Amino acid sequence: MKAINEEQLLIRKYLLGELVEEQQEQLEQRVITDSDFKEEVLITEEELLEDFVNGTLPSQERALFLRKYSSSPAQLRKIQLAKSLSKYAASHLVASQLGPYETSWTKSLLKFFYKRDRFSQFSLAALVLLLVAGGCLLAYWWISRDDRAMYARLLQLNGPESQVLQPDETRVVSVTLPSLLLRGTGKTKTVTITKQTETVQFRLAAPSEGTQRFQATLKDRAGAEVFSLEDLQPRSLGQLPVLVLQIPAKVLRGQDYQLEIYVKNPDGTYGSPSTYFFQVREAS
Repeated sequence: MKAINEEQLLIRKYLLGELVEEQQEQLEQRVITDSDFKEEVLITEEELLEDFVNGTLPSQERALFLRKYSSSPAQLRKIQLAKSLSKYAASHLVASQLGPYETSWTKSLLKFFYKRDRFSQFSLAALVLLLVAGGCLLAYWWISRDDRAMYARLLQLNGPESQVLQPDETRVVSVTLPSLLLRGTGKTKTVTITKQTETVQFRLAAPSEGTQRFQATLKDRAGAEVFSLEDLQPRSLGQLPVLVLQIPAKVLRGQDYQLEIYVKNPDGTYGSPSTYFFQVREAS
């Protein structure tokens, strides 16, 4: 991700939904009255989409991006279009011919698409889809759609008003992890899921209820981030504050994972994580 100036940073925060209402209104009014500034907003959004597709967004911005851009069909179409263009560029341009121009070529395609009206966008997107190998792109599209659905379900399960599911023998597997006061443990837990399992739930005793916020980041055995959720709040269960993390079972595979829990500081930064290790075992 390239260095950005203060104005681009402000636009980026707007696109990620980080501005307060008054700042949003001021920026949107400027977009209406200043065509050059509107162009800057479009360019910044293209760069944000490119960073997301290339996997260069920091985890905090990535979580904000997914939350904002999964909120409406129009935003989801932008993500899908950016992914399709990036895939097309990677599949049809020889790396030796691209050199330093690969990023600008992809960005030019994005800019070309976003400057058209909605009908033209759909027409041009359809042309790209026809140019790309049909079977591969369709499979990719279905996988992406499943990813979006899973992330939406993840947000739904862990929102501030979400219900803490009751464990049962088939649908909800609940695992108790050591208290956050112990800052994690090196011992690996085994989580067994079946085809009937819908949700895997982790419960951790929290230092306090209501005041502190937490970030949960799940990584696979290769260290790649599976997802990251911010501003999680402890729940009151049995008169004790407990941090509850509920994960759709379809997100998990039969492998090792590490779960990192960060405490949010008053200044908005995060301290060192408490790290928990677990292994998912798939049973018939």
